[in-house]
Amino acid sequence: MQELNDHTYVLGIDSGGTKYLVRAAAPDGRLLGEYRGPCCSHYRFPEEEAKRRIAENIARCLETFGGRPGDCAALVCGTTGYDSPEDGELLQRMYTGLAGFHCPVRVMNDVEIAFHTACGSEGVLMLAGTGSICYGINSRGEAVRVGGWPSGVFGDEGSGRYIDALALRHFSRYMDGRRLDSPLLREIEEVTRVKTRKQLMDYAVSLGQGAIPTPGLGPAVTRAASAGDPYAEAILRDAAHCLSELAAEVILALYPEDCADIPVGIWGSVLIQSLPLRGMFWQELKARFPGARLLVPDKDAAQGAVEMAVRIARTGKSGMQG
Repeated sequence: MQELNDHTYVLGIDSGGTKYLVRAAAPDGRLLGEYRGPCCSHYRFPEEEAKRRIAENIARCLETFGGRPGDCAALVCGTTGYDSPEDGELLQRMYTGLAGFHCPVRVMNDVEIAFHTACGSEGVLMLAGTGSICYGINSRGEAVRVGGWPSGVFGDEGSGRYIDALALRHFSRYMDGRRLDSPLLREIEEVTRVKTRKQLMDYAVSLGQGAIPTPGLGPAVTRAASAGDPYAEAILRDAAHCLSELAAEVILALYPEDCADIPVGIWGSVLIQSLPLRGMFWQELKARFPGARLLVPDKDAAQGAVEMAVRIARTGKSGMQG
């Protein structure tokens, strides 16, 4: 275990589908600096490019407080795209190979960081951000994961990508003359700057080529639903149903007999920021599992990773709760 001194720090990283947030803290938990940079997904970029982006984002964070790579006592990263042992080997290699770093490194799926941050050691965590995934651990230590598949296999149910697709599909039906004008259309036009059939076609092609990672129409759909738009409300209800189904699969797998007291945490921009969708999700899940208890986190994933890294730096252990 590295000796801690006045220059020592830890890094907690939240590597998502649209952002990369690095946060540095002293061993006592004091915030030293942070940097929000571009996505570094190894599914979107070749290994060397992804590694270069990771190193650049971390370097930018260190610049905010004058940190040196050799003084890092622990690095914990919760990342999207950690979906197989092969992913784990690649990601661990990328992070342990960062120039100048000689500290313990722990890389895991971002839903695991979210779970331990929101739920502690037991319960179910429904994550819905750019993508969607549900993860849980019961009192026997059994873990179950459902979802997290890319949209190419019709995954990401109820996620931001899913809502984007439903909203754009609605827009296309309007272009076909099959939907009435409503506030949702103005919201979509405001975000996408698309007003004609040709523009929508070009926009859709750009999405398919990855030129536009995600339009992020969730807030627009929520605003339209709050204004009474029935189409927007239907989209949110569809997404909420998908998320409740994912959560139900995990609950039934972990608690096949006793569903009396189940802590259910929520995570990600879709469930945290869209109060109407959250309400629909919880109403449906609660009707099915009356003993469920809603847990709303009071910290973000990067902070959860920082706290895990602090425990590793102090104790030399993994830092996982439970």
